[in-house]
Amino acid sequence: MRPTPRRPNADLSPITLRVADACRITGIGRSKFYELIKAGEIEVIKVGAITLVPMTSIDGLLQRGRPIAGDGAWPPLAEVMHPFLANAILTASLASTPEAVRRDLSSADERRRGKAEDGIVERMILALYDRDDQPDVVR
Repeated sequence: MRPTPRRPNADLSPITLRVADACRITGIGRSKFYELIKAGEIEVIKVGAITLVPMTSIDGLLQRGRPIAGDGAWPPLAEVMHPFLANAILTASLASTPEAVRRDLSSADERRRGKAEDGIVERMILALYDRDDQPDVVR
């Protein structure tokens, strides 16, 4: 058996993907992916009936979702936590929440409300762990 000659471009990565493959590698559902396309967050190229997604567009989307190194920014917990879990944690913590924070939770100011929600969720998550920073020990 003769060895197959190595093709010079065999290790090139694709520069575009079909929508189904783009959804699979990003973990984004098809409906959400099309919402992002409609919102202009993801660029597409139409070739007849085929919709191609440039890898640069996917890379750009992923980079926009990351905090800039050194700026100390964390994404809002609501973006990284399942909504049902976040809601359950918030509901369980309301009993011990100060009145001022409760007012912030019902505020019309979205930023103020989000900050209050994030603070409550963060305190609840931290309460699950021992004070000696051993995350594998749950109370």
